Amino acid sequence: MKFHRDVLVVLCAVLGGAAACLVSVQARASGAMLADRMDGLLPLGGHERQTIVVRPGQSIQEAIDQASDGARIFVLAGVYRETASPTNGLIINKSGISLIGQSTPTKRVVLENAGGQRNGIVVVPSERNDCMGCHESMAPPFELRPGVHSGSTSDAPVLYDVEIRGITIRNFVNNGLFTERVDGFRIVDVHSDNNKNYGIFPTRSRNGLIALSKATGADDSGIWIETSEDVLATHNLVEDNTNGFEVSNSDDIDLTYNVARNNSVGFSVVLLPGIFDVRAGAKRINVRDNDVYDNNRPNTARPGSLLSVIPPGSGILYVGVDESEISGNRVFGNKLSGIAIADYCAAASSAPDLDCQADPSITVPYLLDQDARDNHVAGNTVLGNGLDPGSPAENPFAFAASDLTLLTVPDAHGSCFEDNTFGSFFSLLGLPAPPGCD
Repeated sequence: MKFHRDVLVVLCAVLGGAAACLVSVQARASGAMLADRMDGLLPLGGHERQTIVVRPGQSIQEAIDQASDGARIFVLAGVYRETASPTNGLIINKSGISLIGQSTPTKRVVLENAGGQRNGIVVVPSERNDCMGCHESMAPPFELRPGVHSGSTSDAPVLYDVEIRGITIRNFVNNGLFTERVDGFRIVDVHSDNNKNYGIFPTRSRNGLIALSKATGADDSGIWIETSEDVLATHNLVEDNTNGFEVSNSDDIDLTYNVARNNSVGFSVVLLPGIFDVRAGAKRINVRDNDVYDNNRPNTARPGSLLSVIPPGSGILYVGVDESEISGNRVFGNKLSGIAIADYCAAASSAPDLDCQADPSITVPYLLDQDARDNHVAGNTVLGNGLDPGSPAENPFAFAASDLTLLTVPDAHGSCFEDNTFGSFFSLLGLPAPPGCD
């Protein structure tokens, strides 16, 4: 079902006017699947639900604490600094909560770091409240601080049907908006501004929507979907992050009609060994109909992290991911590569904690799945990429600079290309042209 242009224009007006409509006119005119996933955004029978209104000078957290499951909390425009928790700005442990910012085109609801807080909004099981600051590092494999217990390893949902809408979250040390073990989440018209690790970060969650949102200023990922399934991210803007979008160790994810610009990497879609024991595999992660351009920002990831060794200049990068579709995208002006598909060992051959020569059946089970297999690259316009990768001393992948790149060995593993408009191609296999599709 096509999402009609007029419907999206009305939706943009409801959710914050021009500020919420940050994507291209061409993207706004399309938007297939958005209508289906937006069902329930404004629930029928809402007058029967508990409704709480928060005004500037009042506490949003107090309203959340007073709310029953299924309540709607409307927050009037203004700047809020919540001090109930030294770690998190806001904590939601209840199902059915709709936290709705009454932002306008000229004034937004802003949640600002009250001082030293690590996370803006966390939607987590109650036992995880205090452990949002338990990690030595928020880079994979997410090492815990000494003496901290890892807690439950279950992926079973604990929270259901949570909505966050119309809120700007800014200046938190770690995450802007974090979810864990939520089934049914809607993140709409949320702006993550200068939250230094991750902007919008759903983990171990499913059946989610991230729409009409913006993420900027993350030293890691603006929007990161991790160890999750069945998530649609559509009509969002990511800019001035290391990764614009990252999707890792997740299945059945659709990223459609987004704009990724001025990041180090526009889309980073990866299978990570550090969280392989949490969720093995990464399949059916589809990137369709996005605008991806000028992703050449210097890499500001934490020194020593795996991300820090990735050179800037990639539009769409797939590493170790299977059975996915990359189609209809417009990819321009990325200095290293436009669209690249790589086996993990080819892309991370210098990673110190991975021995690609090991026996995977004995020591590194992850290696059994490190190949990028059966991906379909079709109908993309990929031009003006790979023209300025830097010297080999600056960029170890400068040799592979091109519009389309295939870094797989010993063969293409079933990945194929068709109906793309491009100017250059590089393959580790020495192929003169991209492998076609049957």
